[in-house]
This record gives sequence, structure tokens and C-alpha cells, in this order.
Amino acid sequence: MRRYQQRMLSLILAVVMAAGIGLLPGVRAQAADPGTITSMAYFSAADGPVISKSGVGQASYGFVMPIFNGGAATWNQVSGDLGVKVKVAGNWVDIDSAAGYVYNQNWGHWSDGGFNGFWFTLSATTEIQLYSKANGVTLDYTLVFQNINTTTITSMTPTQGPEITAGFTGGAGFTYPIFNNDPATTYEAVADDLKVYVKPVNSNTWIDIDNNAASGWIYDSNFGQFTDGGGGYWFTVTESIHVKLESKTSSANLIYTITFNEPVRSSYTLTPYEGTTFTANESGAIGLPLPKIDGSAPIGSELGKFVYEISIDGQWVELSNSALSGFIYSGNGYNNMSDANQWGYWADYVYGLWFQPIQVDMQIRIGYPQNGQAGGSVGNNFVYYTFIGNPNAPRPDVTDQEDIEIGTPSNPAIDGMTLVWQDEFTGTQLDTSKWSYETGYYISDDPNSWGWGNAELEHYTDSEQNVFVQNGVLNIRALNEPKSFPQDPSRYAQYSSGKINTKDHFTFQYGRVDFRAKLPTGNGIWPALWMLPEDSVYGAWAASGEIDVMEAKGRLPGTTSGAVHFGGQWPVNRYLAGEYYFPEGQTFANDYHVYTLIWEEDNFKWYVDGKFFFKVTRDQWYSVAAPNNPNAPFDQPFYIIMNLAIGGHFDGGLAPSPSDIPATMQVDYIRVYNAGSTGGGGENPGPGQGSVIIGDAVRGLKKTGDDLLFYVNGATFADLHYKINNGGQMNVAMTSDGNGNYTYPVNNLQAGDTVEYFFTYNPGQGALDTPWQTYIHGVTQGVPAE
Repeated sequence: MRRYQQRMLSLILAVVMAAGIGLLPGVRAQAADPGTITSMAYFSAADGPVISKSGVGQASYGFVMPIFNGGAATWNQVSGDLGVKVKVAGNWVDIDSAAGYVYNQNWGHWSDGGFNGFWFTLSATTEIQLYSKANGVTLDYTLVFQNINTTTITSMTPTQGPEITAGFTGGAGFTYPIFNNDPATTYEAVADDLKVYVKPVNSNTWIDIDNNAASGWIYDSNFGQFTDGGGGYWFTVTESIHVKLESKTSSANLIYTITFNEPVRSSYTLTPYEGTTFTANESGAIGLPLPKIDGSAPIGSELGKFVYEISIDGQWVELSNSALSGFIYSGNGYNNMSDANQWGYWADYVYGLWFQPIQVDMQIRIGYPQNGQAGGSVGNNFVYYTFIGNPNAPRPDVTDQEDIEIGTPSNPAIDGMTLVWQDEFTGTQLDTSKWSYETGYYISDDPNSWGWGNAELEHYTDSEQNVFVQNGVLNIRALNEPKSFPQDPSRYAQYSSGKINTKDHFTFQYGRVDFRAKLPTGNGIWPALWMLPEDSVYGAWAASGEIDVMEAKGRLPGTTSGAVHFGGQWPVNRYLAGEYYFPEGQTFANDYHVYTLIWEEDNFKWYVDGKFFFKVTRDQWYSVAAPNNPNAPFDQPFYIIMNLAIGGHFDGGLAPSPSDIPATMQVDYIRVYNAGSTGGGGENPGPGQGSVIIGDAVRGLKKTGDDLLFYVNGATFADLHYKINNGGQMNVAMTSDGNGNYTYPVNNLQAGDTVEYFFTYNPGQGALDTPWQTYIHGVTQGVPAE
């Protein structure tokens, strides 16, 4: 079953999402954890109280979580207090006790792009009730089901088109045709008999685009379906195409033509699309349509040629130079966990830029090369804009994030942390019991993946010219050393460099990594410390996740960044990134600095020299492959990678100047710590590491230091109920690993603390409560964890 989309949107919005460009954003309120629900309201008119669906035998329903406590609480904050009931024979019954309902089979949670909700697969009209376990607040839903009998297609008559013109962003679509000359015959009735084919207008070959990503047509990326107005298909095109709908069982078919008119430019003069003064709204957001080029809106292939600048103290500064402009680029829309000024692209009928939060007045200008060529002279071909700020616009509060202690070059000890793996690079050569080399210029020998699929200009070697240890420091050095490869003998990688990783040597899941390094400068220089999963259990990159501890652009030595990548396989992946700005007088090149990532089960935090700069929480990431697992894809062991890349998309494909090469990244040490909160750490460690188990193979707790990790295995759901030192009872939903195993941490206990607890879980035959158990910290004995 296709995962429930956060909501089926209108055609235009679907096209916007397909274009992969961030929407004009808003701010969602964040609040301290209130624990309990005091009120619930439907998220929107489309999300209750009545949701009607039709289908063949069954239908899939979904709705966004309600608005909790008047908007002061998120679902993650009150999830432990939220229960679900279903009406059976006129009575409300907890869904885990109701016959026929199995979590993750015909109902469950979904998470998509920061939104959360419930989904259900039903074959009859059903009443659902969400309720507060603490105080009885309820919200009722009626999920109305209408059964449809299937049929085959004998004819199709267009309701839109069949001649359609795509907009400037390439977006186009059409509603479903009338099937069998009967407007009452719905798409669902004939869906199993309908195929979709596509071909460019100058081609003679039809392409079956169903589950055919290799063709370049990817569902929910550049084509898909919408439900508004009876539903239909949408496409994002870069050229004119034909679309054919065809019956599998008869000769009935219908051909549409989507025409994409690429503009012919006689000049590249810019003019405003609509006005030059924009006022920030209540959220501090401004949406600015890009200016017209030679009288018409720009198309996608022209976006990379624009120049964006902001006036800072009377000087024009590149918007992308975040250390000077004060703005960071957020490619997936506004990040409401960051207090930075942010900008990005949006797309509707035309392309534009969004900015948020604009609290003060400012000026920007947008330019375009006078010859229409990327990097060409802009001259005076600018349009100037004035922004009127909203001083009352909200800016996320990150003051609760404290700085951290770091070790010294000679002493890795940090209070409260256990060092589980390190390399101090004290020898005379790379320790190959800890590291492996990555070499070459292609991914899996695919000639289309040159430059590691990222248009990079370096090939990697295992030569000591590129990777060597000297005077207690690892050196990764890029040299001017052109080389071609059998995959494409005519293509040369201009530079050699080094890339090493700990795959098959060391992985960890949750913990802290410190990396002390001095980085090189120069155009196109791209040093990085990052991590990939040992096993890609959720699919190819970036569906199984990527964690960037540190990345830097050599031309901007005052800034480094951290990021996570997630979502689906390229190109439907997403990322969130934050940037650190060095204090005046410092750069990443003038001295060694310590780059730190703290990875916990529900969040990541980034630091430079112990100073916090960015956080991502699990309500911001998601996995297409495991929509009901809130921790996916970051619930697996990851290994460490270090490399020095040249060129590539990270900084716009810039190439070094001759004086920029050789370039060397110098690494003093890498250290991985375990705080003991959720296990992990060590050289492919087992679950032990000094832990003890109190319980059995099904349920219990694991003690590591002063931290407890409660667990339930082999269940369809699990809740933990506990109280400490006879305090208030806490009722929390345990976190699933997606394989029927659930955990929940309780940390930082003191000697003599008494924890009383019991579990509610469903082993597959119905929900049950265990007896109360008592654990006394420092007294209760267990058995060593294996």
C-alpha cells in the first residue's frame, strides 16, 4: 500500500512539490513539553470530523494530527497521553483491544515532511476517537467508506485538454477523463485497467513510467496524481511530451500533448515581475517572484545564472556568502528549529525566492549575465528590491542549547562521557585496522556517475602522496594529477585526493564524535567529515540517511556547516543544514578547531569548539520506506568517512585556481564517545558494554551507568508506565525500531532512586498489562548483557 501522503494537494501545489523547490514557508509554534492534552481541534476541514473515501473493497484514510492545546503543543510532546478508540457495537473500545485492528497492518502513524498523523485501511464506515489518557479530552472522526465495483475501460473522453501548455516551471496536468461515456464511473473503478505512457514529441517510443525510475520518470517527483476536482495526473516537464492513457484489456486510449514553450531571448534585460517593495507578513516571510528576462518569466534551466546580493553596511554581498550576508540557504523550506535568517526557492506558476524571518528593513538586488551565460558579466543588469521588515515576527528560540566541554589534544577525557573509539594519528602511517581507502572516480563503475555522481573533479587514491600520517597528524592532500579511467577514457579527473572510511571496522549508533582539524582554503575546495549507514536498510542514497558532521567551502573560510539527509532515494531525498560562523579574526584555516556532533535517538546537535550552532529533531526527518517509524532512517549503525573533494555541486561547481592546489586537510584526532543513554559505540560492539539486564527476552530494562533503557520485544505496540520515587505516573509511547522491538530511555538516576513500572503491549493476540515492577538504582541486581 502506498504510504499515506500528508494530504493530497491541489494540482499546482503538487507541481511545486514535484519541482523539488521549497514552498513559501510559515512558522509552526514550538513549546515546552506540556505532557498532557488539554484540548484538541481538527487540523483543517480536510482532516475531520468526516472523511469520505471510496475504493474497491477497501480505502486508505489519513488525517493530520489535531491541533493540541490550542497550538501550544506538538504531537511528539503529548504522544504519551494520546490514545485511540474505535466504536464497536455502539461502544468505544481501545483500538488495541478491538478485533481486526493490527498496528502497522491496517492502521498506524505516519510522518511526512515534519507533519504527523494517523492512517487507516478500512472496508466499512468506521468511527474513531482520539482521547487524552490523563483527563478524558476527546475528538471524534467518522471515516465514511463507499464500495466501488471494478470495471474495464471501453472508451475515454477528455475532461481537460488534450492540448495542454505547461507553465514556466514546467508544471501541467489534467483531470481524469470520462470513462465508458459515464461520468459516474470513477478512476478507482478502472484503475487496475489503466496504464500511463509518456514520450517526447520528437520520439517514436512510448515509455511505461509505472515503477520505472530508470526512465527518469519518478512518481511524486516529476509526475503523480492529485485528488482535487475528481482527481487526475500532474507532470513537471522540461520539454514537450505526449502522455497516453491506455486500457490494458481493450484498444481504448487517449493521447494528451503537453507543450513546453522554451522562451526565445533577444536580450537578457531584467524587469520586475510585480513591484519592487515587499512587506513581511506576521511570520516574517516574504515571497518575491524572480524578475522577467526579456519580458517573460525565467524557466528552470535559467535559475542557476541569477546573481543574488544583499546590501550590508552599504556594500553589496553575495546572498550565498552566509558569513557576510547573514542568510543561509534552506533548500527544503523554512527550518523552524533554526534561528538563522533563511532563504530559498519557491515555484507556483513562476519561480521566486522566499525569505524568513525578515524583522528589519533591508535591500537586495537580483542580477543576470548580460550575455545569458553562467558567470558572465552582470554589469548594471540588476533589479533592486526593498523589504519592509516585521519587528514582531517570531524567531525560533535556541537559547536552551548549552555549549559543551571538549577534550584537549593530549587528554580525551570528558566528564560524563565514555571514550569508545579513537584515532590520534600518532604513528607513521594510516592504521588500516581502523580505516579503508576509497579509490577511483566512479560509483560502482557506472560511467554516468563520474565525479562520484556529484560532478567532482578529483579521483581518490591510496597513495601516500594523498593520505599520510606525519608528526601526529593525518594529512589528506589534493594534487594536480590528471587521470582517466576505463569507464570513460576520454574524461579526465583533474586532481588526485584522499578518502578513507571505517566501514567494516567501526560503526556506532547514538553517541558523540569529536574531530579536530585544520582545513584548507581555495575555490572549489571541499573538506568533509561525514557518516553513512553500514547497511542501507531503507534503500539507496539518501533513503537510508547521511549525517554530515562537518563540511566546508574553501572560498568561505569563516563558515562551516552540518547537515542530515533523509526521505527517499534520490531525487526525492531531503536535507536540513545549519552553519557555524567563526568569531572575528578566526577561520577554519588559521588554526585547529574541534567539530562535534552529538547523536541521540531523537535529535542531532552540532558544535564547533564546544559552541552549539544547530539542532535537528526527529519530528523534522522521515523515511519514505518506513513512514511509521519516527526514528528511521537514523536508527541504524553508521560508519565514519573523511575526504577532501574538489569541485562538485556543493559550492556551485567552482574549480580551484592554480594557487589553490596542493590543498591539505590536517586532522589531529577523531574520538567517539558514548553517553550511555541508548547504548551504541565501540568497534562493532554488542549490546553489553558494561550493561546489565533486569528482565527477560521479551520485556524489562537494561542499565548502563546511571541510565535505564526499557524494552519490549516482539510486539505490535508498547507503552511504558512509570514513576520515580513515588512521584507522578508517566505514561509514554515506546519507540519502535520497525521490527516489533520497542525501547524508552530514563536517564541520569541517582543512587537509591526507586523506579516503579509496568508495560502495556500487544504481543499479537491482544493488548495486555504486566504487573508493577520495582527497580532500585544501585540495589537491584541483573545479569550482564551479552
